[in-house]
Amino acid sequence: MKPDTKLLFLLLLSAMAASSCASDHLGLGEADCSSLVGDVSSSNVMTVQAVPTAKYAPCLDELRLGWDSVEWFAESGRAGIRIARDFDTFLTATVIETCDTSEAVAVDSGQPDMQRFEDIESQQAEIEIVIVPSGEQPLGAARQLAEQLNGVQIGNRPVAYTIDTAIDDPVGSRSELALSRGVFVWIIDELDVEEGTVQLRSNKPAATGRGLVPGDALDLVEGASPGVFYRGSWFFTFEGGCIIYDFDATGILAETIAADAENAIGFFPALEFRQGARDAGIVIE
Repeated sequence: MKPDTKLLFLLLLSAMAASSCASDHLGLGEADCSSLVGDVSSSNVMTVQAVPTAKYAPCLDELRLGWDSVEWFAESGRAGIRIARDFDTFLTATVIETCDTSEAVAVDSGQPDMQRFEDIESQQAEIEIVIVPSGEQPLGAARQLAEQLNGVQIGNRPVAYTIDTAIDDPVGSRSELALSRGVFVWIIDELDVEEGTVQLRSNKPAATGRGLVPGDALDLVEGASPGVFYRGSWFFTFEGGCIIYDFDATGILAETIAADAENAIGFFPALEFRQGARDAGIVIE
């Protein structure tokens, strides 16, 4: 920081603190970064210097459970925060001038002056098993089995049982439809009803078999279940800029990362901050 810039920075701190900059920030969920409007830190100044056109910049309200460290960064054309656990970055929020949303899906931003897009791949903690009975008797057995197993978890992961009741349609086509969604399938026919077994089908050879008791079938499902992850990007586009949330979370972090990001990261009014400085007679280059 140049000597004259440092003096201006101190003057700006005094002027804006006195005015208190009464303005609500735009945030997600319950995140509240509004105190940063009057808190003229070096990070705020350098952020608006990095992307001078951007109306907003990301700000962090609080650390969540499992968020070990936060690194703030700024360079010409980009600025933001990196959040890590065990030195591995799993979430980065960056403001830049423009971003490519051509591969993303538009979703409601909840803000009149902002658009939101998402390009995400995820595997949540819940494991889904579709039970495909072959007729009336197997349908009754399927319902009893789902009730008996209600609340039983696989490796501390909840299991959702869906019963396919379209018993007039071929078992094969119903099973293929479920498998196309990437879920596990338990087929129950009359022989399975007599022997108390199921036929396990999945897209993984290791998780298939006939004549399996439900406990053994659950063990195979656990071994073949993909790990929990949340990867990809959220994009927020607005006047003069774009904020990107880049996710690469696995395990426990991935189970809540979407909600945590909504609640813990907000939008700091960078353009308003710059205007406040200008009104105070100070120009942030």
